[in-house]
Amino acid sequence: MPSNSQSQQPHTTDRVKQLFCVPEGHRNTKEELLPHFYVEARVDFNDIRTGLRETVSLCRALEIYSDNADLLWAGDMIREVDPRSVVAAKPDCASLGRLPGFVDANFISRMEARFIEYLLSSFEAKVYRNFTLGIYSFSGESPEDFIRRCRELLDAPMRRELDRLRESFNRRMEQLTCKYLRDDDSDRLEEARVVSQNRDIFNRCSERIASFFVRAGLGPRPAAELPRRSPDAQELEERLLALESEVQQEVSNLENSYADKARSIDEYIVHPNLKDIHFVRSCILWMPARAA
Repeated sequence: MPSNSQSQQPHTTDRVKQLFCVPEGHRNTKEELLPHFYVEARVDFNDIRTGLRETVSLCRALEIYSDNADLLWAGDMIREVDPRSVVAAKPDCASLGRLPGFVDANFISRMEARFIEYLLSSFEAKVYRNFTLGIYSFSGESPEDFIRRCRELLDAPMRRELDRLRESFNRRMEQLTCKYLRDDDSDRLEEARVVSQNRDIFNRCSERIASFFVRAGLGPRPAAELPRRSPDAQELEERLLALESEVQQEVSNLENSYADKARSIDEYIVHPNLKDIHFVRSCILWMPARAA
């Protein structure tokens, strides 16, 4: 009398290890398990260009329905497996389907070769690249963290540009000083009052201009409103307010330029090399069919 489907296994499988997988939600249900090619592998990324150093463990299964290993591999057919759900003994709640007669050690070997080809062409690690700096993100670094790191690296060159800009405006301030704040030995009260008023206007404007450079690159700040020109404004006040407005715009443009440089990133895909792929084990894994 022929035996049932659970015991009808080809003699060739004696040389092929078999494991069983019943996911948590299936363990209280009598269910038929189907044969899958199963592989546990490790990919050690070691990319010279990006500096990526990362190890990824893979547990993948693919239902066996053809003896042609070349036809089996498609990304949407490959299933991830939780290795904690894999056991060596058949669960009592499960029955086994039919194992095709072509499954033997040679078939497993060919499947391993196809799996390697699949990893070389389709498996990838994603990093981010900044064009301005020519650097790549670290393993697991989010785009936001990478942009933040780029901003920190760009802070020094931005500060150098700010210093050059500040020197340029300082020279223009010195020219205004020489023209409008000359020492006056006159004893006339009205002239002394004008000189004092000009110095006060100059000092206030100078402090505001300095604050633009000090605050640059420290993150968002309330929009600064330039003081209104007084009705009886003199020529010095008008020129100082124009200079202050120009400083504010120049510093803002510089900040925005470096913020754009920090955000100028794109995705960079790293594929493994053959030497990066290491098999842990491969075998037949009995598991439920994929849910429709």
